Amino acid sequence: MEDPREICGPIAHIYRSHLAYMAKELEDYGIGSGQFDFLMVLYRKDGISQEALAKILKISKATSTRAIQSLEKEGYVYRQKDENDLRAYRVYLTEKGKEMRDIILEKLNSFVDTLLSDFTHEEKENFRLLVHKASVKLCGSGIEQRCQEKQCDAK
Repeated sequence: MEDPREICGPIAHIYRSHLAYMAKELEDYGIGSGQFDFLMVLYRKDGISQEALAKILKISKATSTRAIQSLEKEGYVYRQKDENDLRAYRVYLTEKGKEMRDIILEKLNSFVDTLLSDFTHEEKENFRLLVHKASVKLCGSGIEQRCQEKQCDAK
């Protein structure tokens, strides 16, 4: 590959466009940029620890705390002390948070439909498989660990 920006640039553009689209679509619901990601994790793992949420989303504990506090203020989640570790909190969906699931999925599907609208069925499947393969590769490569260590060193 001649220029890594030919891969990284479009990936970054898709990511930024995705966040901007979701922020705009969920603005009326009081859900800010990236906060829907917290809800998406909770739809699969309601009651997960606040620290585990941050790790899954690959964000700092401070960023996670601010997002969760905002979602709590809007009535989408609530926090409860962990019975086994009184220093930790578990995050749970409220009924309002659970009701947002279909709306968020509809918005995500709309974004992906637009993103892939010029792809054939085969291209969509290949794209999905390749993106997944690349993501899995990062998880096992140690790159993410080195990035997290550098972030900690910078603080």
